[in-house]
Amino acid sequence: MTEKPPWEKSGALPGERDFDPDEGDLDARVAWDHFGGLTLAEAYRAFQDHSEEYAEDFKYMGGKAFAYYFPVLERYLLVTPVWREEEGVEWCQILGLGAAIQFQFTQDCLTEVRELAPHVLQLISYVKESIKVHVASGHPYISSPEIHGHVIAEWDALEQHLHQFEEQ
Repeated sequence: MTEKPPWEKSGALPGERDFDPDEGDLDARVAWDHFGGLTLAEAYRAFQDHSEEYAEDFKYMGGKAFAYYFPVLERYLLVTPVWREEEGVEWCQILGLGAAIQFQFTQDCLTEVRELAPHVLQLISYVKESIKVHVASGHPYISSPEIHGHVIAEWDALEQHLHQFEEQ
C-alpha cells in the first residue's frame, strides 16, 4: 500500500493556541485568521490564491501549526514555477519562503518542527535545482543575476542553518 502525500493526510487541526502559543502575537493572529480551521487542501487553495500575502504566516505561526501546515509550503514549492510575469512585472514566487521556514528552526523548536529538518533539506535541493533550471532557460522575463543570487543565498542560508539539526 502506498502512503498518501503529506498534503492529503488528515489529523486534528491545529487550534488557535497552536498558532499563538505565547498568546498576544499579532502576526500569529493573522496566520490564524488566514489558516485557522482549514484542512490542508483548503489551506493550499487559500495559499495559492494569496501566496504573497500569506507567505509570512509560516514565519509567525506556532511550531505545531507550522508542522501541520508545512505540506502546504512543500506542495507549493514542488508545483509552482520559480519566476512568473504578471502585467509586465516579473517576480520570484519563492522569495521569502526559505526565510520563513528558517525562522521556525530554533534551538528550542518543537520536536514536530525539528523532525521536518531532513525533509526540508531534500526540498531545498529541489528548489535550488529549479532555480538553476529557470536561470539556464534564458527566458526573457527571468529576473536579473542580482535577484538570482539573492534567492539562492536565501535557500543556501536555510540549508546551512538546518545542518545543525541533523547532528542532534
